[in-house]
Amino acid sequence: MSDLRTLGLALATSAALAACGTSSDAAPEPHRVAIQVGASGYDPAEVEATAGEPLTLVFTRTTEEGCGGTLVIPSQNVRRDLPLNEPVEVTFTPAAGRLRFTCGMDMYDGAIVVQ
Repeated sequence: MSDLRTLGLALATSAALAACGTSSDAAPEPHRVAIQVGASGYDPAEVEATAGEPLTLVFTRTTEEGCGGTLVIPSQNVRRDLPLNEPVEVTFTPAAGRLRFTCGMDMYDGAIVVQ
């Protein structure tokens, strides 16, 4: 009889966890990558990602030198101002390929390699 009770408790616990949203059907958390924007460009300048999985890029401009005040990701129709020392998040779900990102003057160059 105690084996049946243990089995019943295990089933009830599993059902309760599933009801709380801990199942594997939940949307995946975006992969996060921090990118520093300095006087000479992006660090890292190349980021790897997986096609179909959410990606969050966190850009932080660390200097007023250079032209890093604006971020452009043409394929995603993204254009964002990058205030000094304030992280700016950009989240999207990329398709396979190589996605370029650049500054507003098209002088800094970076890429997201999506496989």
